[in-house]
Amino acid sequence: MPVGNKPSVLFWVICVTLLLWGIGGVSIYVAYVLETPEEFAATAEAPENREAYAQYVANIPAWAIGVGIVAAAARLFAAFCLLLRRAWALPLYIASLVFFLVALYRAFVIANVASVMSGAHIGTELVFLALNVFAIWFAAEKKSKGILS
Repeated sequence: MPVGNKPSVLFWVICVTLLLWGIGGVSIYVAYVLETPEEFAATAEAPENREAYAQYVANIPAWAIGVGIVAAAARLFAAFCLLLRRAWALPLYIASLVFFLVALYRAFVIANVASVMSGAHIGTELVFLALNVFAIWFAAEKKSKGILS
């Protein structure tokens, strides 16, 4: 590989950060399966919203959880692709964003989850959305510079 295609230390820091975000995303969906709605709500929501959020979690359809799992898995595989400097990171991050947007639409538009979430939790969802958009930009940028092949 040409010297100009050598990734910087910042590249590796961002890759590891995106990997940790990917692992965290998968762990959230593992919690949906292993924890009761009340246990999940206790770790995910502010005390004043826990009961209503637990009710919301109890009524999430299986297909919606599946969409979230696909989004999280695509994000995690994309992070591994970045670490391996593979161009597959870009389409995987795009797929992750598409599935995440479907999950957000179902949650916020169809199920009105904002009515049972704290402002901090809604903010976290927006940060995750921004991270996904950043990851797409980052992968595209590194692919265009020949860092990913």
